[in-house]
Amino acid sequence: MAQGNVSGGHRGAPPESSGTAADRAGRLETVLLRTEATLAAVLDATGDAVCVVDEGERVTAWNRKAEQLWQIKAADILGRNINEFFSNLMVTRVARENTAVRGRYHQPLPGTHVLINAVPIAAGWTVLGGVSAEKDITGMMHLNRAITHAGREVRELKEAVAQGGAADAFRSLLGHHPRMREVVALAGRAAPTDATVLIRGESGTGKEILARGIHDAGRRSGKAFIVINCGAIAGDLFESEIFGYEEGAFTGANRRGKPGLLEVADEGTIFLDEIGDLPLALQVKLLRVLQEKKFYRAGGFRPVGVDVRVIAATNRPLKNMVASGLFREDLYYRLNVINLEIPPLRERQSDIPELTYYFLREYCQLYGKGIEEIGAPQMAALISYPWPGNVRELKNT
Repeated sequence: MAQGNVSGGHRGAPPESSGTAADRAGRLETVLLRTEATLAAVLDATGDAVCVVDEGERVTAWNRKAEQLWQIKAADILGRNINEFFSNLMVTRVARENTAVRGRYHQPLPGTHVLINAVPIAAGWTVLGGVSAEKDITGMMHLNRAITHAGREVRELKEAVAQGGAADAFRSLLGHHPRMREVVALAGRAAPTDATVLIRGESGTGKEILARGIHDAGRRSGKAFIVINCGAIAGDLFESEIFGYEEGAFTGANRRGKPGLLEVADEGTIFLDEIGDLPLALQVKLLRVLQEKKFYRAGGFRPVGVDVRVIAATNRPLKNMVASGLFREDLYYRLNVINLEIPPLRERQSDIPELTYYFLREYCQLYGKGIEEIGAPQMAALISYPWPGNVRELKNT
């Protein structure tokens, strides 16, 4: 790839066939040097232990992470047959069998756990060697073991906290990944205010749990927390559900009228989930409520005042929708006062053991089971899976 970039960057350069043999040799040497420098930089930048072998199973690349993981210096292994140092390696196996493996769990040494991606290096039908990238997950496995042994202490601590009345409003938002801690910290600072919050994140990341935590940690915690899924209510019913209606507003209406969800949430919090699915016509009415703190019931002529905090959430790119005319710009900026983004589970793999054991204990208690430990290969499989459904998918699994 680097070679292509080098040669493709000079459109006006003469073809390599022109010039003397010395000129062509000089150009090829320059390309080779740049390619080697690029490869060295890539190997040094990656967080995985990378090993490359040729068709004779001699080591041709061994990066700094491989030195740290295997305690073998590059100077001691480069150019030598890798079988002098290891046996039954994945990198030699994929080269021999011309097959690739991805996310394979392996425990090459006692106390060391890795996930391996390995592919053959081939030119047409000729296999020239193999390359492997090994992610060290030993720390996650230690966390797995620690959670197993500390399960009883954690349960006792939670019981003690609950009895003391000091339960954390964000206790249900599990995980200790730095990005999650940043989200929770910012949510905690926003909670005592009435500022509108926009929560972004993929489906299943826990947006509603975070919204409820903000409500519970704020001054409205004793009041209603009303959830409205903007994508689940039919457009023709949305207005009457949100704003309510007066007596005789339409055929089939309750004779006494009906208060909308906004009135039910008065002095509390209203959580607008999937706000990106709200039709444009209703976006205008929602904006007016946010600005004026009052609205009209369907068929009504008397304004109804409300005092609600608004938290909205979406898994859609609202900014792009604004540019496309699918979402009102003024409403976007009215909602986007405090912006919180929950990272997907695949970007916080270190939280998977904690989440797994939390759900395991929950279901064991529900179904009367006594499973206390998950094996290292099974936990490695959970860690390596990309989880497109995020925490919700992990819980269901």
